[in-house]
Amino acid sequence: MRKTVLITGAARRVGAGITRFLANEGWEVVIHYNHSRDEALQLSGELQEAYPDREFPVLQCDLSNMDAVLSVFNRIPDNIQQLDALVNNASTFNSGRLLETSADFLRKEMSVNFEAPFFLIQAFVNTFGKGSIVNMLDTKIVKNEGIYAAYLLAKKNLAELTRMAALDFAPDVRVNGIAPGPVLPPPRKGNEYLADVIAKTPLKQQVAVQDISASVSFLLNNPSVTGQIIFCDSGSHLI
Repeated sequence: MRKTVLITGAARRVGAGITRFLANEGWEVVIHYNHSRDEALQLSGELQEAYPDREFPVLQCDLSNMDAVLSVFNRIPDNIQQLDALVNNASTFNSGRLLETSADFLRKEMSVNFEAPFFLIQAFVNTFGKGSIVNMLDTKIVKNEGIYAAYLLAKKNLAELTRMAALDFAPDVRVNGIAPGPVLPPPRKGNEYLADVIAKTPLKQQVAVQDISASVSFLLNNPSVTGQIIFCDSGSHLI
């Protein structure tokens, strides 16, 4: 039986790359999006044409709305009886130092980057009972840079949740994480910014979306790995 994975934020950027990679490996992929409906439908159509034996359904959900998050698995197409994996890829990335962080801003960053993965993991375990989960983190979880304070705090929490859930849900559900480094320019940043970040890494090379996707595949397919965080970051976490 073909395995099925739900990828959040699957319509664009790294999420779309992971979607294409896993589709090529034979997975059925449920493509989650929030605002990127056109991109999600285009990606689904592209993959249906390439792999006509699969459907690649799209699923809209605002991950800042916890009622919607809690019901998301109820809205998966009826012909999909079992999800084998969940990739928590969607995130928001907004700057703001600690003194600039309002209650509403903190709530928004935490809701998408931490609370939504928390409750999706919980719902996945309660609904399907077994499988594999990968949480997308950030290489900066080992640092304390204050420029993106709320975002980074959320990702640090998600890293701890990864380890806690791996222990709590074993042996039926494996939970791992990936901490990417310089893959693509962040929103509202250009290639010059990315080049500067890359130059400071030990390997001095951009992290390919293909490399992130291969790391996801490794974690989904290796039955002996749980509670691990792979820093796919050209060594950024070392400095």
